[in-house]
Amino acid sequence: MTESQLLDDAGVSEREAEVLALVGEHLTNTEIAGRLFISVRTVESHVSSLLRKLSLSDRRALANLSASLQAGGRDADRRIAAPPLPEPLTSFVGRLVERAELAEVLVRHRLVTAVGPGGVGKTRLAVAVAADVTDRYADGAWYVDLVPVTDAAMVGAAVSSVFGFGEQPGRSPTDTAVSKLAAAEALVVLDNCEHLLDGVTGFVERLLSGCPGITVLATSRARLQMPFEYVYSVPGLSLDERTGGADGDAVVLFVERAGMAGWSSPYSDDRRRVAAICGELDGVALAIELAAARLPTFGLDGLEAGLADRLGLLAGRPRLDVRHRSVRSALDWSFGLLAEQDQAVLRRVSVFASPFTSEAAAAVAGHPPLSAVEVPGSLARLADQSLLVVMPDPLATRYRMLETIRQYGTERMESVGE
Repeated sequence: MTESQLLDDAGVSEREAEVLALVGEHLTNTEIAGRLFISVRTVESHVSSLLRKLSLSDRRALANLSASLQAGGRDADRRIAAPPLPEPLTSFVGRLVERAELAEVLVRHRLVTAVGPGGVGKTRLAVAVAADVTDRYADGAWYVDLVPVTDAAMVGAAVSSVFGFGEQPGRSPTDTAVSKLAAAEALVVLDNCEHLLDGVTGFVERLLSGCPGITVLATSRARLQMPFEYVYSVPGLSLDERTGGADGDAVVLFVERAGMAGWSSPYSDDRRRVAAICGELDGVALAIELAAARLPTFGLDGLEAGLADRLGLLAGRPRLDVRHRSVRSALDWSFGLLAEQDQAVLRRVSVFASPFTSEAAAAVAGHPPLSAVEVPGSLARLADQSLLVVMPDPLATRYRMLETIRQYGTERMESVGE
């Protein structure tokens, strides 16, 4: 018997059913009255009526029945059947190690954040992993794209919309999502969190606290900085060192995408040259795909020469996702999320072509709009945003910029006359 049939047979009204659901959430009569915009006395009357109609002795029994009905109803009618995950327009290449590692981490942690610079392939990896593990969850894997969300307070609304939860009087979208998913077993992919960190952290804490069967896989250029978060750093695509890089994921991606653009290699040495180009691009998937698309017109020699101005070289046609129209667009998105003083530090430390210490950075970046003592804090924030790579050292921590980001910083520095 379904939940609705049992309540109908007992003569439970629609309002009484709403009260029963809130009793199952262990709310007091006063809290229920506030949620439903009715008086406390009316709530007391509904509770008494429910006890009589359902032949229960006390409020605890009523709460237990409510929880049992919600769980049973979910299993019986699958009210939250997951829609298909986003369908990629191109094949997913490699990442076998990363997929296996992320799938294993999701067994042990309920919040996993895949972090990395723009264009490294976080979204594609997260969707692939979600497809790999969806059978672990009774209610499947759900994908929520946060790019269109501009207000941190609307994260809960975005999630509720994907799940098909309508607005409920007296409840915020977050309250609705937590209530509806309380008995669910699902993986929720929150994609592109970096511009909504405050909203995402508040929502995730509520969701995981109130929904023990929910696991969250987030993607972001910056970690969420929550105490129960497991951070997984997404690396650039690999180069197989045993073959001079010629058989790694980066080269396989380049060759496949170049082949789609009409290129076929007649020379055995071409894969080695492709490997060198992919290494110069730090294995960033977006940069490799854009370079491969240019290969039929530029040739390998043209690409090799063009790496000196890769921001101009790696530009694509307009796309729906403006952040990924070019490498510059991806970096513009990250740069725009920075505070003014952090933007200044990024520009100024781009003069370092090799790893540098915070002391060296303070010497060149420690002038208005910030002082030398503020530079270490800015370096840490830039590292959090995946714009600097931290290189631990027993003598002194060093920082390194990916070459593409360094060229971007130099371009920004010249644009403001520094």
